[in-house]
Amino acid sequence: MLWNDRRGRFSPLRAGTLAALLTPFLYLVYLTVSGGLMAAAVANPVEGLGPRPVNEAIHFVGLWSIRFLVATLAVTPLRRMARYAKLVDVRRMIGVACFLYIALHFTLYIVDQSYDLAKVASEIVLRIYLTIGFVAWLGLFALALTSNDYMTRKLGGVRWRKLHQLTYVITTLAVIHYFMQSKLNVFEPTVLGGIFAWMMLYRIAHWTLPRSFLREDGELPLWFLGALAIATAFLVMLFESFGLDLSLGVDPWLILSANFTFDAGIRPGWYVLMFGAAIFLVALVRLRPAPRAA
Repeated sequence: MLWNDRRGRFSPLRAGTLAALLTPFLYLVYLTVSGGLMAAAVANPVEGLGPRPVNEAIHFVGLWSIRFLVATLAVTPLRRMARYAKLVDVRRMIGVACFLYIALHFTLYIVDQSYDLAKVASEIVLRIYLTIGFVAWLGLFALALTSNDYMTRKLGGVRWRKLHQLTYVITTLAVIHYFMQSKLNVFEPTVLGGIFAWMMLYRIAHWTLPRSFLREDGELPLWFLGALAIATAFLVMLFESFGLDLSLGVDPWLILSANFTFDAGIRPGWYVLMFGAAIFLVALVRLRPAPRAA
């Protein structure tokens, strides 16, 4: 059972994760059914998924695919900060769900192209953002095929881990695909890209900084985690400002100042800062040294 742990016992963590992974799909089914019923009743398909239901479903499923992909990368820092090793038990589940959502995303695209596989292939070749997305899908397909105990034993732990480090490349391609597909509305791609940047900078720090820099428990110092949250958020603000300058010709300093006046609402950099701050607070609570015995 998917909601049981390796010992066959019911796991609230696995059950909750499974419910969270299924919720977007069930909501999509609800929107599809409600839109179909509305269309049959009053000949007006605007309700539900809107006037272009398949296209909206493609975007909806693709959005949740990349959210789950980023969530798989969040397991490692959260496990370390929260000192909660059981989180590893749901990483594979999230990864497989991410692949299934992307497979549905691709299938819906084929449906939207009236099952014309020749046209689908030509679009993937001719449109660079589709090429990038398809390469990411192929990478996830390879990882999904090896996400089982048999393949782990067959490949060996070292080779298996090296293969699954492709997740970093795949997520980079997925974020680029999301940016290019979103065109002008890049708010959420910027947020997800910023969170992904934080997680990669966290990993790079672990890989490159000397052992003497780390805490006794092997984790990054708390001050470094706080600085990383602030630095990543500011980099996102700069990226958004100068990215819009290059794409739309908007004054970058006007966009940058909007981050601090809030005239245009809360900008993506602040959401990235909130993510980094949440990780910092978890670390602050869980990584405090235990009191010495008398």
